[in-house]
Amino acid sequence: MTKTILITGGSGVLGKKLLFGFIDDFKIIAIGKNYANFPDSLRFHKNFKFYERDLAKINSIDELMIPESVDLVLHLAAVVSGIKVTEEVYHQINVNSTKLLVEFAKSKNIPHFGFVSSVSVYGSKEVSLEIGSERMGKTIYAKTKALAEDFVLNSGKPYSVFRMASIYGKGTKSFISKLRSLTKLKIYPYISSDRKKSLIHIEDATKALVLWTNQTLSGKTPQPIYVFSHPEFVTVNQVIRTFQELGIIGKFLIPIPVGGFWGKIVEWIFRSISYIKKKPFHGSPLQPLLESVAIYDAESFENLGFFPERDLRKGLTDYQ
Repeated sequence: MTKTILITGGSGVLGKKLLFGFIDDFKIIAIGKNYANFPDSLRFHKNFKFYERDLAKINSIDELMIPESVDLVLHLAAVVSGIKVTEEVYHQINVNSTKLLVEFAKSKNIPHFGFVSSVSVYGSKEVSLEIGSERMGKTIYAKTKALAEDFVLNSGKPYSVFRMASIYGKGTKSFISKLRSLTKLKIYPYISSDRKKSLIHIEDATKALVLWTNQTLSGKTPQPIYVFSHPEFVTVNQVIRTFQELGIIGKFLIPIPVGGFWGKIVEWIFRSISYIKKKPFHGSPLQPLLESVAIYDAESFENLGFFPERDLRKGLTDYQ
C-alpha cells in the first residue's frame, strides 16, 4: 500500500524539491495558505492533495482537520531569520505549530515525524561545534527553533530533528544569495575576521531528507538529531574570491565594512528604518553574514549512506 506523507512548508524552495522527489512514490498531503504557490505538475498530480490551513491561526489539533491516515510528517514551515514580523508570530508558527503537529502525530499514532531546524540554534561561535554542543542561539529565529526542537525531542516517540546549515543554491535566500545580489551592485561586505560558516547545497539537503524519509518508512530506526552541512567550512571573503575565480563576478568590487564599529552603525541605521516604518526589528539584513556557526557531523550522513556532493566551487555554479 502506498504510504502517505503530510508536509508543511511544501511551497518553499526546499519543500518543492522534496515534493518532486516524493510525488511518484508516495501520497502527499500538503497544508498551507496558498494552493497557487505549487506548480501545476504537483497540483494536478494524482498523488497530491492540498488543505488550506494557516498555521499562524491554528490553536488546536482539531483545527488541522486532516481526515486521512498519515504515515510520516515532514514539518518544514517556519518564519525564517530576518522576516519583519512580531515575536508573537515567530512563536506561533515556529513553536506553537510544531507543538500542535507533534500532538497531532501522537494522537493519530503517526509513527514517523521529521522537523527541519537550523544550526543557528547553536549560536554564533568562532569555534567548531559538535552535534551535542549546547544550544546558545540568541536571535529570535534560533530561540524559537530551539523551543520547537524540544517538543519533538521530548515527544516520547522516535521522531527526528534536522539541523540544517545555511541552504544555498538556485532559488534560495541564503547568505550566499545575498552576497551574489550585493556583487551585482559592484559592492561586497568587507569582514575583517575569518569566521567560518557551515553551508549545504539545496540538492544535498534535498537528497538527505529524501533518503531519511525512504529509509525511515522502510523500517530503519532514525536518529533523534541530524546535522546536515558540508564538511568544508567557508568564510564570506572565501565565497567572494570563489565567485571571482569562477568568473561569475568581476574583479573590481567596492568593499563596504560591516564588522566591528561599522557593524554597529549599519545595525543602528536599519533599526531606525524599522522604527520609522513601525516594523519589528530582529537584526540587520547583514547579520547572517556576521554570524559564525561551523559544524559537521559525519555520523549524520553515515547513517544515511550518503556524503554531500557539492563543495563550494561546484555549488556556486548555480549563480552563473
